[in-house]
Amino acid sequence: MPVERPHLIVAATGPKLEFGTKGGGGRPLQPPAVQNRAAAARRVLREVKAIIRSAGLDRDPLMDEGRLPMTVRATTDWGVSDAIPGPRRNEVLSAVGYAMKARVNVALDPSTIENFETAAEKYVEYEPDSPRKPHHFNFFEAQPSIGLTTVADLWVSQHPLPELDTEIPWEVWLQPASEPRFRETLEIMGLKARRAIAFADVRVIGLSGTRRVFERLARGASIAQLRPASSLNSNIFQVPSGVQTAAVQAAARRITPAPQHSPAVCLLDTGVKADHPLLRTSIGYRGAVGGGGLDDWDGHGTQMAGIALFENLPEIVAERTPVQLTIGIESLSVQPPPGVVVGANLPAERVRQAVDSVEAAINRTRTFCFAMNAPDEPDDGGPSSLSSEVDELAFDVAGPRLFCVSAGNLTGTAAAGDYAALNETTGILSPAQAWNALTVAACTDLVSVPETHQPVASEGDLCPWSRTAVNWERRHKPPSKPDVVFEGGNQMIDIVSAAIGPHVDLCLLTTSSDSAAPLTLTGQTSAATAAVAGLCAKLQAEYPMLWPETIRGLVIHSCEHTEAMRARATAVARLRGSYQQAILERFGYGRPDRRRAMENAEDALTLITQCSLRPLRLNDDGNRAILGQMRYHTLP
Repeated sequence: MPVERPHLIVAATGPKLEFGTKGGGGRPLQPPAVQNRAAAARRVLREVKAIIRSAGLDRDPLMDEGRLPMTVRATTDWGVSDAIPGPRRNEVLSAVGYAMKARVNVALDPSTIENFETAAEKYVEYEPDSPRKPHHFNFFEAQPSIGLTTVADLWVSQHPLPELDTEIPWEVWLQPASEPRFRETLEIMGLKARRAIAFADVRVIGLSGTRRVFERLARGASIAQLRPASSLNSNIFQVPSGVQTAAVQAAARRITPAPQHSPAVCLLDTGVKADHPLLRTSIGYRGAVGGGGLDDWDGHGTQMAGIALFENLPEIVAERTPVQLTIGIESLSVQPPPGVVVGANLPAERVRQAVDSVEAAINRTRTFCFAMNAPDEPDDGGPSSLSSEVDELAFDVAGPRLFCVSAGNLTGTAAAGDYAALNETTGILSPAQAWNALTVAACTDLVSVPETHQPVASEGDLCPWSRTAVNWERRHKPPSKPDVVFEGGNQMIDIVSAAIGPHVDLCLLTTSSDSAAPLTLTGQTSAATAAVAGLCAKLQAEYPMLWPETIRGLVIHSCEHTEAMRARATAVARLRGSYQQAILERFGYGRPDRRRAMENAEDALTLITQCSLRPLRLNDDGNRAILGQMRYHTLP
């Protein structure tokens, strides 16, 4: 990104609010009352038995005798119940859609027909004056239509179904336990499976084919959802791993690394994969402290390297234009693998050793990226050994340093609840309370989801994983944190089941330590921190005369709060505290704007001057701080 209007450098002269996730809205608590429950129950049993009978007649090799593809479809605006009789043997693969479009896709065990019959009997015998309804009452009361699963039942896109014989790229969503069965189905059909993208509770496989082919695949009773692969991230991931590798190698040939000794992002992490095609020409130094090795044993460090080095990796991989880099990468492994006996026991010691080693090896301008946290240390804003070490390193009079530090993430299980309330009751993690570090939390603009889902976080709001300083203990007199927020990805929620899940297009594309799969997905506050560290290093490359403190100030100066941020702070301030406090302890000064940080706008001028003064001093009695110095500047 060429800088057309550089900044002018002037020489120095003279209460907590609980939020709830949006629901599907409007559905009554109970389905419409059925006048003839016996007839309704008989119809449901008849349709379930028809599936079992047809499977026995077809003898389809794709259909497992003990696992039949069944879909429960809505016939009323109430939808359907996913409380299927025989829950221990009948696997609910997915619950999608809402109101009249609701359906539940199930892998049916034929032997559970007895469970259906028992549940139907209890449903019919229920009396209105009974103390409680049978467990599966709503399953029958909803009057569902039941049949063999089709592609239409698994389709969760707002786009229309493809024509029967039109080949398109698909995303196949599977529960982890169903992946082996799906691969068996592919093998029977003579199709080659591509690698799966692994999330916590779902696997996504890219596969091209016609709808006719997928109608056959649906009979394997393993697919949870089907979607078209249409976005940039999705397009990259739906190709075979060999094609993806070739695309990465082609992109690497178009990349010109930064000149030697250009500013760098120094990653204090788990190492970086040195021979990655997109990274290898930009890695200027690799080291390890505390008994760890140089290689990336976890994958986290390599992911952060891709985020820090490239502003828009999907475009770089997909397009054919040359790329000129202005910064490099350095890697210090400060977190050894589990079980390795470390020489320096405290994280603070390892960080100090890492900084000393890289500075002794190469004399260059750098931004330190510490996208890791110490979860065992208190999260109440009080100083810790690690935050104190970061403060001392950043403030070093002999040579100040710029540290970008992650605010920390919620745990995976916690993020599946009321995320906004959890954001505000889980404190920013150490060492992000360091006064002199640039602390980075995460926001998100990624909100594109299927029509059957909603994004967990609204556009411009806090990322679902990001922590805040709302619950910090004020007796510690902590600094105002975070300083900034940056893109950290999002999650989505099923409108019907309220299940939280990931999506390819709600994540950030980056480099992977897996040689067979050079690209992967990442997010959370780690990715936000790496991106801001990359921005800082690029500012250092553009303005080599600026101090670390000035770079930090320039990034914060470019920040703005989004409408969603201001709305949340306003709502909180109505109940407790001030608007300023509410917005700062959640979002800091806002989201940096790369263009504003890098150059002037046509109607906005940035003047920068660097000098030192003593703003405060002790009074003559030595018992009170008073104003110290001021300084005049002559403007150009």
